[in-house]
Amino acid sequence: MRDDRYPIACDDDTLDAIKAAMQRDDTEALALLDAAVSRHPADPRLALLRGSVYASQGAYPQAFADLSQAVVMAPELYAARFMLGYLELCHRGAAQAIAVWHPLTQLGEHEALGDFARGLTLLVTGQPEQARAFLQRGLEGNREHPELSPFVQSLIEKSHEIVAAGEPAPVPGFGAVPAAAETDRDSGDSADEDLADGSHLLLGGYLDRRDH
Repeated sequence: MRDDRYPIACDDDTLDAIKAAMQRDDTEALALLDAAVSRHPADPRLALLRGSVYASQGAYPQAFADLSQAVVMAPELYAARFMLGYLELCHRGAAQAIAVWHPLTQLGEHEALGDFARGLTLLVTGQPEQARAFLQRGLEGNREHPELSPFVQSLIEKSHEIVAAGEPAPVPGFGAVPAAAETDRDSGDSADEDLADGSHLLLGGYLDRRDH
């Protein structure tokens, strides 16, 4: 079967084989993904999956290329945009990340990825208290991407230790900041180390859902 939203989409059996391979070995997964992309070059899900594998291997130019392509082909594929923004933050700087995340910051208050993007944007512009409020609200309402929750919790705990890239500046347009939960100010490692430790960061739940 194929997903009707993607008329030139990869078939489910191939996607299932790719998902299984991603749990075992990145090299095997990349071989399957390369073959699938050659047959279905316009399927944004394949670009997202391959970009995630590349990112986990540290092949960042290839990861940027695939995730950017996924965002262009399917702007509604919010997981690809969030991951691309985080790569931008870690490797190119806050300004690029904020630009990528901007459409996510316009999502409704019940969209966890929207709150995560709002929170990270505020965090990298030097507003940790406001950032924590959005991250906490997103964490409490996160149903679609439970694999992100430990990562976001670590950001909340380390919010006062993360140094903004560039000159901190307020980011207008988010509306009222939600009430923030009290969180201890713990020291921790860099955001880049979180990325390195989290292979296929967004894809644990994504891979198990049949609506993609």
